[in-house]
Amino acid sequence: MRTKIAPILNLVENSEKLMPLTKRRPLASLPFGCRYRLIDFPFSSLSSIEASSAALFIGGSGHSLYDHIRSGATWGLESSVGGGVFTHSHINLKAELEDNDGYIGNYYEDHYHYVSRSNAEYVILMGSSMLSNIRLDSLLQFHEKKKSDVTVIYKKIKRSEVREDSIYSSLIMSKNDDDCVEGSRPVTEISDQDADLLINMEMMIMSKDKFLTYLFEAKNQHVDITTDNLIKFSREADDEIYGFEYTGYLKVIEDIRSYYQANMDMLNEDNFNALFYRANPVLTKPKNSAPTYYGKQSEINNAQFANDCEIYGSVKNSMIFRKVSIAEGANVEDSIIMQDCCIEEDVHLKHVILDKHVYVKKGARLEGTAEEPIVVSKDSIIHAEGDIEEGE
Repeated sequence: MRTKIAPILNLVENSEKLMPLTKRRPLASLPFGCRYRLIDFPFSSLSSIEASSAALFIGGSGHSLYDHIRSGATWGLESSVGGGVFTHSHINLKAELEDNDGYIGNYYEDHYHYVSRSNAEYVILMGSSMLSNIRLDSLLQFHEKKKSDVTVIYKKIKRSEVREDSIYSSLIMSKNDDDCVEGSRPVTEISDQDADLLINMEMMIMSKDKFLTYLFEAKNQHVDITTDNLIKFSREADDEIYGFEYTGYLKVIEDIRSYYQANMDMLNEDNFNALFYRANPVLTKPKNSAPTYYGKQSEINNAQFANDCEIYGSVKNSMIFRKVSIAEGANVEDSIIMQDCCIEEDVHLKHVILDKHVYVKKGARLEGTAEEPIVVSKDSIIHAEGDIEEGE
């Protein structure tokens, strides 16, 4: 199966509502669960189909992704025979430079060259905003059994689980065949918060030839390569399109609140096991360092820690990333503390997200809510009076 599938990761994702966390990184690079990044989950899913290569299309700068992914060896993407990670960045900027009439550069050509030159039989289109752990080998088996032209992954959720102004769509299934997809409609058209959605998880599989046909249509119409557009093309061509139901853990990462809740969900053992152990092993770039040290005065209650931390204070219901220092007398509760943060004595943090390299001075107090956590941007300093000196 190693060269059977050509994965395309569409990382041109809307991250505006995740600012300032996405000021210097794409959504796919967001840290998650103490030691991972969101890109690790779709990449780990690729391991179940032994993918040898992947093409990434990134809206802005891909620097943080390049640093994390490197050769792709962690996920088995370093094959010397047609393997590797092929990255294409600044897609949004290139589109703006085209005077609103399509894409400058090689947006469509880059898709074409990657797929046409591969030895793959199938193309999988994926993103990173749907936090999940999917066995893609099961998807492939379903696709082949149904003899489908296109298969889309969906999950049943409540309307209330996504934003009022969510950019995502819900699938419309045939009344005669529960697996057959008749189309999709924007979630914003559904106002009842208790309504059931068949949320389009922005993942689909199709034959190589079928993808190239849709690609040419997208180029003719000057539209993005998205699952909704490809569903539209498949319906217009009267192709067979089926829905593959995913039943595992899912969180749609579309704003600060959903990102915060997804991390807090990992403090629940059932959620943690459902995401990390139900399907594929979740792989990430290894970083070897010392284990975390807990001082005699430290108090820990329902918290997760990465390695190389020094903890002397109180930590409750929180996610602590690598190389974090929490001094004696400090209290951290219901918070996310990212890599290389330093928290001095007598600090109180509750419902707070600290990005990397934040320094919290002695006596500082910050408290948000679960619905609106306070977010402190990278390289900032929080002074004792509560003033925040933002990093450059």
